[in-house]
Amino acid sequence: MWLSFAIIAACLWGLNYALTEKILHSISPMTLLAFEMLIGAVSFFCISYFFNLKKDVETLSSHPNLFIFVIIEIVVVLLANFFIVHSIQAKNATTAGIVELLYPLFTILFTWLIFRDNHLSLSVIIGGGLILSGVLVLQR
Repeated sequence: MWLSFAIIAACLWGLNYALTEKILHSISPMTLLAFEMLIGAVSFFCISYFFNLKKDVETLSSHPNLFIFVIIEIVVVLLANFFIVHSIQAKNATTAGIVELLYPLFTILFTWLIFRDNHLSLSVIIGGGLILSGVLVLQR
């Protein structure tokens, strides 16, 4: 099931980038991000309210380190969205999207640096090398 979810996410991100490039010809990145974040916040708050919100708030209030991670993660998501939208506007959706594919390499790095988890295998190393090679080819 995880693979289906990941493929659907990849398709949706590709559509998102294509739409973002066209939208940014007419409105500013900040306005687009404001609408995305506002509608997303309201939508997911409502969904969460009917499922896990109360339990999750209790968990966060009793685990201060987890709460700090949530705050950091929110800031990271906001900054990542800010930078990718500006990258799409400055270049184009295709190039920005391909360069952003470096994120799995940073996932490996940060997972190890912060949590000391190592998910490296031969296939992960080969896949990461192919991603890096693709980005380098694109920049030539």
